[in-house]
Amino acid sequence: MPSADYQKMVDDLATARRITYNVPDLACNTTIQELKIKSYILMAHAIIEEYLENISLHVAKEAIRELNSNSTVTTALLGLISSGIIGRIEEDGISRKIKREPFEDLKLFAETAFGRFKTVVSSNNGIKKEDQLKLLIPIGIDPETEDPATMAALDSFGGKRGAIAHVFKISKSHTLSEIDGDLKTIRLGLLNYDSACLANV
Repeated sequence: MPSADYQKMVDDLATARRITYNVPDLACNTTIQELKIKSYILMAHAIIEEYLENISLHVAKEAIRELNSNSTVTTALLGLISSGIIGRIEEDGISRKIKREPFEDLKLFAETAFGRFKTVVSSNNGIKKEDQLKLLIPIGIDPETEDPATMAALDSFGGKRGAIAHVFKISKSHTLSEIDGDLKTIRLGLLNYDSACLANV
């Protein structure tokens, strides 16, 4: 069963699609129709980005809760701890303290790693490949292994959003049918990400 975060994303995408009212499926004939399509792309991108951030944080929070409540080390917690160690090494270099720290107080180190991860999530700015890796690797999910087709579809859609977010140009280059097709592929693929996230808790 999909997560509540996934279901919210699906509902929000359906709401965002309303902006395309009266836009034909296979053509973009007027400036207003193009602006509606571009708005739909921007909103859909924001909704998908929000989903990836929310599900990643949800899994990380659950991993911390499992450790604190049940002394259980989940796959997501291992990912958080590993990313926490890598983050510390990148900042401080390898030191004796970093080698000992996770073992001396695992809960404290996990909380610190979670804090670092929250900063990564809050500064996230997209759904392209590098964004997916930043959000999912620290909770134990490699999108390249999990579902490379979805990773590529998200990266491509992120590119479309980038092309319209930074330049205002009337070109009628996208159709509603094309964007609906992209989003259907992404929605179905994100079910795989969603299942992997829930399995790591």
